[in-house]
This record gives sequence, C-alpha cells and structure tokens, in this order.
Amino acid sequence: MKRVTVWIWILGFFSLWAGANVINATIMWFNLGPTGTFTPYLLGNLIGAIPVYVYLLISVIVTLAFIGGTSQKVLSELSVVDQMSAIDEKTNRLQAGQESQRNVLEDVQNKVSIVDESIQSTSGKLSKELANQGSAIKQSVEAGDRSQQKVLDGVQGRMALVDESLNDVKKTLAEHAELIQGIGTSLAENVRSQLTDVKGALAKLESRDEKTVVAIGKQRDEIEEIKLKLERLEGSLVTPKSLLTSQSNVEDVKGIGPIKGADLKEIGITNAGDLIMADPKVVAEKMGSSDKTVEKLQGRAQLSMIPGLKEKDLLLLEELDITDRKSLSLQDPFELGKKINAIFKVNLAAEKVSETDRPTIEEIDSWVKFTKA
Repeated sequence: MKRVTVWIWILGFFSLWAGANVINATIMWFNLGPTGTFTPYLLGNLIGAIPVYVYLLISVIVTLAFIGGTSQKVLSELSVVDQMSAIDEKTNRLQAGQESQRNVLEDVQNKVSIVDESIQSTSGKLSKELANQGSAIKQSVEAGDRSQQKVLDGVQGRMALVDESLNDVKKTLAEHAELIQGIGTSLAENVRSQLTDVKGALAKLESRDEKTVVAIGKQRDEIEEIKLKLERLEGSLVTPKSLLTSQSNVEDVKGIGPIKGADLKEIGITNAGDLIMADPKVVAEKMGSSDKTVEKLQGRAQLSMIPGLKEKDLLLLEELDITDRKSLSLQDPFELGKKINAIFKVNLAAEKVSETDRPTIEEIDSWVKFTKA
C-alpha cells in the first residue's frame, strides 16, 4: 500500500511538471508565434532548436500520459482499500460468531455440570434411603412377615422411581451430546465458509492488480502509437524546414567548430552561403586542410539547406558517398530509398537511431526533386 502511495505522489509531481510545460508552451505561443523556435535548456545540445507548436504538442501528450497514469494508480489503490475493508469486516463477523459459539459451549458445559451434580445428589439420597430401608427391614423382620412384605413393596416402588429418574438423566445427557456435536459441526462449517470467502477475496484482489498492470501497459502502448501518428501528421501538414539557410552562421555547418569558424571569418566567410561560394583552395589554405575536406564541408552545407533533410539523414547520405547537392540530384528516389533503408537497419540494430528517424520514400523523393529544381 505504501509503495502504491509513493507512485501516486511521483506521478502527481510529474503531472504538475508536465502541466507547467503546457502553460509555458502556451505563453511562448503568444510571444513567439506557433512557428517560432527556441532551444530547450537541457536538450538543446542534442536536438537543437525546436518549433513552439512541437513543444506544445509534446507537453500536452506527456501531461495526458502522466494524468492517465496517476488516475489509474488512484483507482487501483481505492479498489485495494475497499477489498481490504471487506476482508476486515468478514474477519470481524467471523470473530463475533466464534465468540457467540464459545458462549453457547460454556452454557452447555454449565448445564452438564448441573446434571452431574443432580446425579451425585440422587445417588447420595438413594444410598441414604437404602440404608434407612435396610434398617426398616430388620425391624420388620423382627415385627413380622406381613410388615416385612409391606416394607419390601415400598422399597421396590422407590427403586422403580430411581430407575425412571436415571433413564431421564441418560436421555438428557444424550440430547446434550447431540447438541454439542451439532454445534461443533456448525462451527467447523462456518469457519470453513468464512475462510473460503477470505481466500476468494484475496484471489480477486490479486487478479485486479494483474489486470491493472496490463491495462497500464496497454494504455502506454496506445499513447506511443498516438504520438507516432501525430508526428507523422505534423510532418505531412507542416512545410518542412532546412537545417541551414544561406545566412546561417558558418560555425553551424557540421564539422566547423569555433576555431575554424574564426579562421574563416578572417577571410570574409561568415555564413553558410559564403562557404559554399568560396574557392576550396583558398579555404583549405586558411584552415590547413585538404581540398577534399573543404569540398566535403561545402557539400554538407549544400545538403543542409534542403528542406526536410535532418542531421541523421545527412549522415545516412554520407555513408552512401552522397556528399553534395549534385550527387543527390543524380539519384533515383526509389533506389536511393532501398539503400538508405539497408543502412538504417544496421544503425537501428546498433541503437544509433530510433524507428521515428527512418525517412519515408516521400521525404527522399522531395529531396531529389528539390535538387533538380
């Protein structure tokens, strides 16, 4: 129970955190516009600048996911509390029934004790009466046969009464024995029934927990599927942007750091457009690199200006030795898609990319068409 409560607090905290991101994204929507971009504080080095509307979409999806998980945990805990309350109530009823049955047994034992005392008292009286009758017989023998016969008849009558009393006592004891046996059988059946109910309640509780785990897993898979569909829908509705423009800082070209960027600025190359138009030999001399290295950087800048082409797509093309716009324009989109898909599977197995990074055949076709335009 304590562990479930801790999970509720954790999910609730992340729900509030995700909700705060939704509010922040909404504010940025009004300040920067839906197509405005910004660089996340924690993930900026990994993903770069992202549009505000993408940030808002992701924040809403994450918020819904955490709220759904929190609600599921709360409902699960409430169900467990109800089940435990029902078990406690049944246990209390069982204890009360046992107490009542214990009182009945004590009452029966008291009655048996009374019967025993009655038997002992009757036996004592009988012995005393027999002793008195013996004395009377002696006196009657001495007094005469007629008197003796009368006394003997009286003794026989009293003995008959004693036999009837003993038969009544035996009958009462037999009834009490049957009553005690019936109470014991009823008590055993009642206890067995109560334990069966408790076991059934515990089994239902365990089954409910397993169903809750399965439902949460299914809900998580559905959320991931919806997220993937939203990303694809977003890609089809929004006009794709390029990684670079001609006015992008020359240091934004992959492979050119601050030091090389400073060297290029000394010869007047300040942006990606200047780098593409520059003489490779002049750039190579300033950077202390080979002409082939400079040509590769220029081709990378060219490919980075193609709309919709992402950084991981750029790396896939370079693995196929497609290093500039001209070499890309000579490709057949479908053949190129097959080659990219083969390389992508290798990178996916090595966990260098995820399934969402796989370029579609429509995207590849748009790259080639853009270079031919």
